[in-house]
Amino acid sequence: MKKMRIAASSVLLLVGITLAATGALAADVEAGAEVFRTICATCHGPGGSPDPDNPVVKGLGVVPADLSDPLFNSREPTGDWEMVVKYGGDAMGLAAQMPPHKDALSDEQVADVIAYVKSMVDTSAFPPGEMNLFLPTRTKKAFPEDEVVYKGRFTPETGQNEYKNVLEIEKRVGKAGQVVLEFVHEKDAVRNELAEIEAGYKRALSWSDRYILSGALIVAKPVDSADGDGELQAYLAHGTVLSERWILQSSLRLKFPFEGASDGAAELAGIVHYVHSPWARRVFPALEVVGERPFRSSNGDLQWTVLPQVRIGLTKGGHVALNLGVELPLSDQLWDERYYVTLLWDFADGGFFKGW
Repeated sequence: MKKMRIAASSVLLLVGITLAATGALAADVEAGAEVFRTICATCHGPGGSPDPDNPVVKGLGVVPADLSDPLFNSREPTGDWEMVVKYGGDAMGLAAQMPPHKDALSDEQVADVIAYVKSMVDTSAFPPGEMNLFLPTRTKKAFPEDEVVYKGRFTPETGQNEYKNVLEIEKRVGKAGQVVLEFVHEKDAVRNELAEIEAGYKRALSWSDRYILSGALIVAKPVDSADGDGELQAYLAHGTVLSERWILQSSLRLKFPFEGASDGAAELAGIVHYVHSPWARRVFPALEVVGERPFRSSNGDLQWTVLPQVRIGLTKGGHVALNLGVELPLSDQLWDERYYVTLLWDFADGGFFKGW
């Protein structure tokens, strides 16, 4: 009986804590609503949708963001909104008409008003912007994005240096999907040509504000029929926020040649980024590991590489970024090192020359 009373008391205590936490969350949102009505509604509108005919909005010379748009609301991470509210639009490469509020609002009030703004519209069908993590060099990214990416790879070889250039155009479709188109150019001692075109579709399958899981199908077709019929690529991509400063991404990709699926290969990749600052225009180090093995192989065919790299935010908001890395073999490879450069433009956040 005593154990039952203790168990019942524990349950009641947990229920009380849960109710208190729920009440605190509701109180925070209500407090945020008051901050919004007092400070934000004049420009953004009472419901988060600005009125372009409003004299105040006309005086700004720019229409403020529509916070009631579920796609916009979901794709902007809370951390970025906190920076904009505290330090103003210009600090993040956005409109200078958005003033800083770090002296007028406490950190708690900033969190409250952002919680309220996030509650304005149902975004449960959209992957959250918190999961739009840094773009790795080889690991596949899980978040469905709007990006143009250039990837260059240089492999130094005696008398026959090899170059690979990839242009990726990625466009978000619907609430959780993305189409992708890639053009692959290769140059070595005997060729200098557009070698392959890839097209496919990626979709986010599951997510929260701490993790995301996506799946994709890609068809790769050589431009020259002499290079074969191409292949079907399928991959799962995962991203998670480990802590305030660390993020982890991983992917498993399977390659199935059309001429014989059993001649394909499996690729496992993973990367850890150290996110040491909320400011996007910084240098963020990362370490990536990639392993690849043919379907029909012995243990000696497994190839591992390690790829230290840095992400360099070029714009205030980080929507244009540069990635530099060097890949080193951990097993027997035909090359000694490879150098990578990646230039990213997230065009959903603005033009290429915005916010420099």
